[in-house]
Amino acid sequence: MASHRFREVDPTLPDVGKSALGPKAMTEPDARDIMASTDLLALGLLLGYLRSYAATAGAVMFSPAVAAIALILGATTVAVVFLAIFGLASWTVMEARRRARQWEGVVTTRIAELTAGA
Repeated sequence: MASHRFREVDPTLPDVGKSALGPKAMTEPDARDIMASTDLLALGLLLGYLRSYAATAGAVMFSPAVAAIALILGATTVAVVFLAIFGLASWTVMEARRRARQWEGVVTTRIAELTAGA
């Protein structure tokens, strides 16, 4: 079962969205829905899904290499474009992880509450 199928296990969990920019911004009702869940499997799947957000990490790794090669070959304009892509991709990854960490905090808290007496 894929981790993004947490809502198939517990449909009361909020939809975190699917985007290269990361999960949607968490709202108070989203947090309350997570805190009301009692399904550890669904919460675990949700946590795994949130931890898997890498957004455009490939562009972060790929674009500096292309920029370096372009500079070596004397293609300054190409290098500048790929350095700009690097900056944008880096920001996107950081934003995706920031949003995911907010969701992760609530999910982790709920899992801890449910397993405290176990």
